[in-house]
Amino acid sequence: MIVPQLSDFLAPADIEVRMEGFGYEQGTAVVWLQDTWAGPGNPATFRRGVELRSYLDGEHVNRTRIEGATDLDDPQVQKAAAALQRDLIATHGQRYLEPGRAEIERFGDPQHLIAKNDDLRAHFYRRVKEGHHTPKDLALVAEVEAKEAELKDLRRQYAIALWRYLAHLYQHGMSPTGIARWTEQTVAAVKRRIDNVSTAGAAAITGVEAKTWAAYVARGQAPAADDHVGREPVWHLSTVLANLESRPGAPGRPPKP
Repeated sequence: MIVPQLSDFLAPADIEVRMEGFGYEQGTAVVWLQDTWAGPGNPATFRRGVELRSYLDGEHVNRTRIEGATDLDDPQVQKAAAALQRDLIATHGQRYLEPGRAEIERFGDPQHLIAKNDDLRAHFYRRVKEGHHTPKDLALVAEVEAKEAELKDLRRQYAIALWRYLAHLYQHGMSPTGIARWTEQTVAAVKRRIDNVSTAGAAAITGVEAKTWAAYVARGQAPAADDHVGREPVWHLSTVLANLESRPGAPGRPPKP
């Protein structure tokens, strides 16, 4: 799977907001359609409204109609536009997550190569441990171990992509409820991730290895932990993002002392 950098995700600056439009545009845009409406059976009834539609490479993502709004400066329109932009950003980010989820699902459990039944699998390993095995049994064990290593790496890559996706949605104002919907997690789990970013999570977001992030913290090149869960240091997500934004040069590179 392709593990995205934070800069790969769509940002509000990448989204075109314009008045009036027909059909869809190639690329990414929030398209505004100004409309008029006449009440049923009463041609004297006249009302203006703005219909917001968001598109991603020609694919319709979301829409909302605001009656009575006449221009882009209307606060109600701006609030609705911001919500559509966040949905567009989230939809774009799914393109990085969906292949990883599908690949992990297709991979399945390598242990099922031995047996899907837990008791049968336990009997197989007990027989191998006691030396009552064939060369074919040993080859199967080696295959399972290789598959498990491959699956572990795949899950690690997906976890990095998920951390970056979650951080990006949070950075652009999406609520924990919205993030939970897009990341397929519970709201409580999302709140825990926001309040308690682990060393591995902070490293994933900033694009470095966990040991490198820990070294930055020890040298004062990254912020000290906001809290601890047991012995594990944790940071608030806003702390990690603020540190990332304050760094000169490429993401993941610490500032010079």
